[in-house]
Amino acid sequence: MTTLAVVGAGPKGVAVAAKARALRDAGLDAPRVVLIDRASVASSWDGANGFTNGRLPLGTPAEKDIGYPYADGWGTSSRRTNDGMSRFSWQRYLIDRGLYADWVDHGRPRPTHGQWSKYIAHAARKAEVDLLTAEVTTLDVAHGRWHIGLHDRRMVEADGLVLTGGGPSIALAGQPVEHARIRNGRDYWLTGEQAIETLKPSSICVVGSGETAAAIVVDILERTDECASVDVLTSRGVLYSRGESYSENRLYSDPSEWPRLAESHRREFLDRTDRGVFSQQAEATLNSARGFRTLAGRAAGISASEHQVVIEIEYGSERDLVAYDFVVVAVGFNGRWFEAILAENQRTLLETALRGRDLELAIGVDLAVEGLTPALHLPVLAGLAQGPGFPNLSCLGLLSDRVLRRYVPLEARRQIDSKEAQHA
Repeated sequence: MTTLAVVGAGPKGVAVAAKARALRDAGLDAPRVVLIDRASVASSWDGANGFTNGRLPLGTPAEKDIGYPYADGWGTSSRRTNDGMSRFSWQRYLIDRGLYADWVDHGRPRPTHGQWSKYIAHAARKAEVDLLTAEVTTLDVAHGRWHIGLHDRRMVEADGLVLTGGGPSIALAGQPVEHARIRNGRDYWLTGEQAIETLKPSSICVVGSGETAAAIVVDILERTDECASVDVLTSRGVLYSRGESYSENRLYSDPSEWPRLAESHRREFLDRTDRGVFSQQAEATLNSARGFRTLAGRAAGISASEHQVVIEIEYGSERDLVAYDFVVVAVGFNGRWFEAILAENQRTLLETALRGRDLELAIGVDLAVEGLTPALHLPVLAGLAQGPGFPNLSCLGLLSDRVLRRYVPLEARRQIDSKEAQHA
């Protein structure tokens, strides 16, 4: 049987595994999916492993669950596949717990990250996912298959590989790995909240203008008194909120028209609706808050002593040094983290496949790097080439369709379609 390995047991990984289960139940020859995660299912959402405190509201509607948008992607087998996926839906999860009517009557509120993690774990159990709890340390290819080395010296062989995580936090030049007065977008939620209450800083800077930075700013404002000042440093000069119109949302759910847009327009769309923007919920909170200001500039570097942190701020031709009591660097996560553990020969093959192109522009319809065999699927980097919803939670069902279609034999799909047509 063909094996597909997925590094990361979050919503994307569980969506792929659940869709493979639904395809098999519909009679299609779907691959065996193995999820590999250093912790557990949805561990980045439960509030115990950083990235969130678990109490933050989900950025997307709960209806955009692991099967959304339940598209007609498998010919005449689509209905049976979608019926199978409905077992893993958000609504089904609530119904199973007797909470569906209460959720509807409350206006279908967005769940917290902690509630979402419980839903993903529930879907994983129902789909009976194959999970290995281990950290991936090496990625190599031998005899046409991926060889995925784990920290405990186990080896997983697979015909295709999906990498779903956003990677480690991006650091500034000169930023120490650990410092009492500095946190990043992941570890703020582990120890930063306690540090704020212990250090009681009077001047704080959050570097970044995306949703991670927004959530941290909101949390800091709740923990500090009126005498504390909070700067939000953004290279864009001002803070922007995410668009939520139909014309914008439809491209997240159905990116069929996305490749027809000019690259410059696609980049602008991502900048305005996804990258480096606050959600409307965060904006509403900050609009009524006091004690923070937006500071225009790019953080060119950072230096730290026992009692303060100095940020070198670059704005146009001007440079300035500003000292703070506490700093959170929330400028994003490194989506190309995997390159550090690729075997040398595989790095060479990757560069050959790119042919001088930017990696984000070399992601094909199946969300894999074009020209690279065996397949390396990178949905986190697929936004520019294939659609804005793939890096986030906006079209998990379509993401799994795109990935799995590569591994379901075309002839098998035709045979099933033919048999169903005869019985129609």
